[in-house]
Amino acid sequence: MRYQLLPRIYRARYLLPMSAPVIEDGAVLIHNGVILDVGKYSDLKPHYASVAYHDLGAVLLLPGLINAHVHLDYTMMRGKLSAGDSFVTWIQKLNERKASLHQEDYFKAIVEGAHELSTWGCTSCCNIESFADLIEKLPPLPLRTWHCLEMMDIRGREQGEQGLALLESLLRKKERLTTLLGISPHAPLTCSQRLYERAAFLARGHQLPFCTHLAESQEELEMFAHSRGPWFDFLKRLGREMSDCGEATAVQLLLKNNLLPRGSLLVHMNFLSVEDRALLAERGADFFVVHCPRTHQFFKRPPFDWKFFSQHGYRLLLGTDSLASNRELNLFAEMRTMAAVAPQLKPEEIIAMVTLSPAAALGMDGKLGRLSRGAFAEMITIPFEENLAYVYQAVLQNQQPPNIISLS
Repeated sequence: MRYQLLPRIYRARYLLPMSAPVIEDGAVLIHNGVILDVGKYSDLKPHYASVAYHDLGAVLLLPGLINAHVHLDYTMMRGKLSAGDSFVTWIQKLNERKASLHQEDYFKAIVEGAHELSTWGCTSCCNIESFADLIEKLPPLPLRTWHCLEMMDIRGREQGEQGLALLESLLRKKERLTTLLGISPHAPLTCSQRLYERAAFLARGHQLPFCTHLAESQEELEMFAHSRGPWFDFLKRLGREMSDCGEATAVQLLLKNNLLPRGSLLVHMNFLSVEDRALLAERGADFFVVHCPRTHQFFKRPPFDWKFFSQHGYRLLLGTDSLASNRELNLFAEMRTMAAVAPQLKPEEIIAMVTLSPAAALGMDGKLGRLSRGAFAEMITIPFEENLAYVYQAVLQNQQPPNIISLS
């Protein structure tokens, strides 16, 4: 990213720092892409009289949004799939579509998806990337991107070893990459406990974001807890080793065997048994839970139990998932959907799910998701002419692409 060489003050009708109360007639002092000071304009101006000044007008200035879970690979899938009778049916349809695609299709999808995210005010994202060899070929994307390399070993140990080797190769080159790296064992459905163990070891050693799909569907719960159902039948036909099924859920297998590093992003967490909840109730400080509201609606799933996670200290994050199960890559729409199904949540709590909380999950607490001293100056604005009482609600209600503050 390129930044201006001289310090500059940006003034706005309201500032939403997220880490502090709303500031009326607020200002931020920026230098080389970093926030040096934040406060009321009348307080900052006398101390920095000689710096460049830019009045943004009647807008609300807030930190750029962070998408905690997206599959940019599938941007070309918009409107191509229906939910189907079961999640397994949808996966089969997705795989059929993928069989006709080429690497160039995925390359274009990643770039186009990143630009769509950016259009809707997203300045950072956690992308689940299935194609490690594309990462080095990508042009600079318009947002800070963690490519979490997705891996599985459903077709044998060699498949998993290859995924780990590709990630290790990228890690040796990470100083030359324009993007950041993470690791994502796909799901207990497609990853052995050995692969989880190896992936967790890499994540801890290199301080990588670690995410996995977990407790996503009722079929998954049936497979692991009862050795039955569409997932069980489908994966058994593929040759998956099924000896881990019939005695415990996927949540129990991962937690009891210590296969999730602290700070893991647990994506979906929709279907939990009583014992799952008992185990999770003690681990709220250890993990983040990622919810994708509109994908949840796409599959017509029962209400997401956000209250359970909130009551036990989990920080909730929001993601868009992919355009194979969503209409657009728009975190404002995800926030509105969350507000509609969870009216008990305060608007500021929902906004934290796309700012403060994902920043912490990505190891960027204090750097992203806030307007404060030392944070990166990744900022967006939305028009706002109301009074202070409506600031947070205005963010949720915003239905037009925000303006991203360019520092070049």
